[in-house]
Amino acid sequence: MKAGSVGSSPNGAANSSATSGSVQPLRDLLASVGEAVANLNTAVVGLDAVEQGHNKPETLNISWNPNDRIAAARKSRRFVVEAVLVRVAEALSEFVFVTARLPRFSSVRNNWNSKTSRAEKLADVAAEALGAKDYLTAGAVLLIHWRNRVVHPRSQASLTAAQEKNLRASSEEIEKNFAGLSIERLLKDFETGQPTLKDVSSLIAMSIRMARAVDKAVSDLSDDDLGILLDYYGLKARISEIEAQTTPSKRHASVIRMLQSSAPGLVPAYSRLHARTTGDSN
Repeated sequence: MKAGSVGSSPNGAANSSATSGSVQPLRDLLASVGEAVANLNTAVVGLDAVEQGHNKPETLNISWNPNDRIAAARKSRRFVVEAVLVRVAEALSEFVFVTARLPRFSSVRNNWNSKTSRAEKLADVAAEALGAKDYLTAGAVLLIHWRNRVVHPRSQASLTAAQEKNLRASSEEIEKNFAGLSIERLLKDFETGQPTLKDVSSLIAMSIRMARAVDKAVSDLSDDDLGILLDYYGLKARISEIEAQTTPSKRHASVIRMLQSSAPGLVPAYSRLHARTTGDSN
């Protein structure tokens, strides 16, 4: 990893704790990203200790005796940063995959085929929800492209001309909102395959903000939306079991308890669309 790195959560945008009101796909994304960022931070602190001269404990039964501990630590740091990049990109793609199942995105899905890439799907879903000129979407797409270049060294995945234009046109706003991030340097680092911690943490933050905006746009779930998500998470069968095994007066509360445990992001929509029947009690 290159010098000049900064912390891994600019402006706290990658913080996964603020999930109140979020639909389940976003909650899952935030949980996955939050864990990845926490592990990244721990690894970076540990590798800094290696650079500063911390020795391997004798009780740690591994072979480790680098000729240049600073070079070894920085090489390992880059590996960890790239691993987190892959982990976040996978979680982001899953968020798009689940969100795209909602009926409001049917026209978007109809244009996809077996050759439609993850980045293209993300851009299509985000454009449908937020509009085509949102720079956060371009940042999220860049994160997925960077993941592809990490996993597939011969990959030529890259932004479209319009997406790159969106980033460059918003460079001042991005520099202000993402701890001084330089779009010119970000794009150069992407092309040379030399990610800084600042690059990756900023793209994670953009992706999270984009996902939050998409979540807000779809959060007023219809009954069809809810049914699709319940089916995706395998909860329709569990609800049927509860309805078959529970007295009518207890069914609603029992379903809510199950959802609070398994998919809390679906509780508000279920409560609104399946209002408690008269006489239902806890």
